Amino acid sequence: MLSALTLLLALTFTSADGSSIAGTLTYPQSTAGKVPAVVLVGSNGPSDRTELVGITPVFDLYADALNKAGFAVLRYDNRGVGQSTTKTQAERVRRQNFIDDAVAAVRALASDPAIDPSRISILGLSEGGETAVAAALAGAPVRSLVLVGALSVPYAQAMAEQDAAASELVKQRDALLLAMPYFQSYAGVDPRKEIAFVRQPLLLVRGLSDTQTPPADFDGLVQAGQNARRDITVERFPGDDHFLLQLSQEELHGTPQYQQRHELDPAAAGAIVTWLLSH
Repeated sequence: MLSALTLLLALTFTSADGSSIAGTLTYPQSTAGKVPAVVLVGSNGPSDRTELVGITPVFDLYADALNKAGFAVLRYDNRGVGQSTTKTQAERVRRQNFIDDAVAAVRALASDPAIDPSRISILGLSEGGETAVAAALAGAPVRSLVLVGALSVPYAQAMAEQDAAASELVKQRDALLLAMPYFQSYAGVDPRKEIAFVRQPLLLVRGLSDTQTPPADFDGLVQAGQNARRDITVERFPGDDHFLLQLSQEELHGTPQYQQRHELDPAAAGAIVTWLLSH
């Protein structure tokens, strides 16, 4: 639901291959002078601008929290989804296409006269964390990066870890996926190596009940950045899942029930806002 404190604009921008990427740009109600802005980047799958998890529009929750704190926020439909098109045929889409889309999103914000182009950040969620890092390394003019439950190890390793307790059928399916050209485009990509070259300040955030990014992987990504003497801040939040959604006590002792509405942890949202304001 759109907060009464925001102003909304439908925004379309063009990616490197000519694809038309459609999104929603929301501004804080008070726009005296140029405002800082955040691009939300999620998974590379068939996700629209809301980044739905069950029935919860995760990116709407992030946008609402950031708008209330004075940030403009852009979230967009992935190429070929919703109102976004893809000039590159679906079977030919690769990792680089999603990086190009994120870079184009940042440049679209930088051209908006209401936005301070020197204060644009990317918040990458899950797989979008790696995309955010890659976009920064590709020259996107961003001030800082927030990585929430980011892909922390090579894709094949992450999938193998998730398959450890899976059925044989799931393992066979994932093996087929990894052989596909899209997943092959991630071969050789190691977030722990990428993070060593990021010049922007980074905030790495993890929910302690995240079952998708194991703590050892997250800690390894943090350590890799620290070893390279990057400007890294780390926050961890108990009771939160992979998306920083709050889980009930019943869910913490069982399985998250995503057919029910969840809320973004206000403590996590507050920490992200505080960090962005200081960077």
